[in-house]
Amino acid sequence: MDRMELEVQTRPSMTKGELNQIRSDDLVPAVIYGRGDDNLPLVIDGRTLRQVLSTGGGNVLLDLKVKSKGKKTRQETVMFKDIQRDMLVQDRILHVDFIRISMTDKIEVAVHLNFIGEPEGISEGGVLSFVTRMVDVKCLPGDIPEQFDVDISALNIGDNITAESLILGDDIELITPPDTTLAQVLAPMAEEELEPAVEEELEEGEEEAAAAEEGEEAEEAAGEEESEEGQ
Repeated sequence: MDRMELEVQTRPSMTKGELNQIRSDDLVPAVIYGRGDDNLPLVIDGRTLRQVLSTGGGNVLLDLKVKSKGKKTRQETVMFKDIQRDMLVQDRILHVDFIRISMTDKIEVAVHLNFIGEPEGISEGGVLSFVTRMVDVKCLPGDIPEQFDVDISALNIGDNITAESLILGDDIELITPPDTTLAQVLAPMAEEELEPAVEEELEEGEEEAAAAEEGEEAEEAAGEEESEEGQ
């Protein structure tokens, strides 16, 4: 588990316009909260923050060096809780939430899965399906794994692999239900199964068209009768 240092600066409460202004200067507003302490608004250099995320990822442990004008630099040990990104501008981070942690208290985190190998069922025409790429675990911050390796090479058609098969270690507790499917190899859909399905769709379409045509003819007939009665 990576542990990194990051320098941040406290900031006052800001209006929406002021927040947008600091973002235009490649500064990212943030806040620290948790463990019964007051929320602490911050501002972070955007370039430095992106480097931290590219190096350590979302589960990195951070020792924040918090600087305030006229005050002594303090340290906060935190993790990322939420990262808001601009969907229109690549790599632009809008806001970050940090949560305070204790190195002696277990926390729940999501850990990525690294699938290894090609299932045997693929050579027989099977289709590999990844059901989930992350699992939730509970452990001490210092024991958070970067990822879990999942060997799927032995899967045949109809086989799956579940969360209970993961090798976690004695100090890590699985929170995701053990029977959760991580990946599976599905049987290919045969042509004879596809053709009836297509035929059924065509028949349904023809029936709907015929019903619509009958409805139009009925409306025309009703309109003619009303016209004759009016005369």
